Amino acid sequence: MTAGPVHPMLHAWPALIPVAVLILGLDGYCLVNLVRAPSVRNLPKPLWAIVILFVSAPLGAILYLCFGADRTGTGRARTPARDGAPPSAPSAIAATAAVKPAVVAPAPGDGPLVVTTTGLSRDYGGVGLFDVDLAVPQGSIYGLVGLNGAGKTTLLSILAATRRPDRGTVSLAVGRTSAAVCPDVPEFDPWLTSTEVVDLARSLVAPDASSTSVAGALRATGLADAADRRVGGLSRGMLQRLGLACALVGHPELLILDEPMSALDPAGRAELLGVIASLRGTRTVIFSSHILADVQRVADQVGILRAGRLLYQGSTAELMDRYLTPSWLLRIAGPAGPVQAALAAQSWVTKVAATESGVLRVDATGIEDGERGIPAIVAACGARQVACEPVAADLESAFLALTGAGLKEAA
Repeated sequence: MTAGPVHPMLHAWPALIPVAVLILGLDGYCLVNLVRAPSVRNLPKPLWAIVILFVSAPLGAILYLCFGADRTGTGRARTPARDGAPPSAPSAIAATAAVKPAVVAPAPGDGPLVVTTTGLSRDYGGVGLFDVDLAVPQGSIYGLVGLNGAGKTTLLSILAATRRPDRGTVSLAVGRTSAAVCPDVPEFDPWLTSTEVVDLARSLVAPDASSTSVAGALRATGLADAADRRVGGLSRGMLQRLGLACALVGHPELLILDEPMSALDPAGRAELLGVIASLRGTRTVIFSSHILADVQRVADQVGILRAGRLLYQGSTAELMDRYLTPSWLLRIAGPAGPVQAALAAQSWVTKVAATESGVLRVDATGIEDGERGIPAIVAACGARQVACEPVAADLESAFLALTGAGLKEAA
């Protein structure tokens, strides 16, 4: 019995599979773009969804791409609509909600840049990271500070290539194999000892390194006495140290640390900060923290994030100089009235007040003005200066002054 002729479509259907996959992929891409875009053109989003799904494929998707999709970009990396601010130029560091960025370029003496980003953005539905331009000098310790949810972990994850940005570029002056990362919550197999964990890290990232580097990394992080203890019996703080030891064992040129002191007691924090400080000049370290005293203690460069935007980056000292009013407590032997009157008449003095008998608090426009001007005024008045001490300034005060100013301008 002879079979009848085969319909031509049965021969053609395998060739149609790639076309169908392409059409479905185009429709899927358009739907995802539609959902994530802050705005679309010509029609509301629900109507565009109907066009994509029910107009003859792939005509609906093509109509959306031509007449509906936002042509300024994918939409995901743009400033959220609730911020009310236009996207920043790629070369500028964006501030929060129409606040102009307080950008401080690295000083010429800071050396070449190891990490630079341009317009780095990752939008998680209105939160995330927006138009961040980072500049990290070689050999510096860069402290990234901000409240919880400011975008610190997102930024570090993108630098470490464990997340992808929606928009923007990342440039590293070192190879990926010369960069090491320690997450905020490092996890290891509980049956391994500390030595085995660090040695495993060495074999993966620096197989040519000697075994003595394992003992050195454990010693540097204060785990020499726990070298033979199993990981399952270590405390959270000891696990944090072990993660840093794994990062250090390969002698990286760039070290990225996410909240490295988060689980440590004060003594452990001080010890680990000492380890980080010892790397200045020989390694480039980027670490995040919400403990401002830790950042001030070891960081020579600081970046302040708020709501995913970089409000400031530059030297820690210049941050405090720019956003804090330099003040001194001046103690005079004898009547302080003439000195107070003479200081009040100076253009560089913003405020002078007597805090107690013979003690004046002097606020100046700049540190140099005060350091040069106060002794000169005291000498001109013929007064006897007992002491002149600067009022202590800290990073927390500068942080609050900067973010508070940003909030006030945005309002």
